[in-house]
Amino acid sequence: MEKNTNFERFHQRIQSFPSVLRITIGIALLIGGIFGMFPVLGFWMFPLGLIILSIDFPWAQRACRYLEDKIHRYTEARKKAKGKH
Repeated sequence: MEKNTNFERFHQRIQSFPSVLRITIGIALLIGGIFGMFPVLGFWMFPLGLIILSIDFPWAQRACRYLEDKIHRYTEARKKAKGKH
């Protein structure tokens, strides 16, 4: 899989923050993502919080890799299904 340069820049930028701030932001985004059915809060917050927490926690890194793999497999299956028709 090739890396997205925007993601790399975001990851580098977030790494420059103090770890306490990263953890606080990451947890806040995870909690906001759980309440995604409400306005302003959204399901987009959950993966972003997970990405931010993956800098400091190995379990979050594993979860990010797992989700990235699932998304990649899903998009590849969609491309193959689209090509059949």
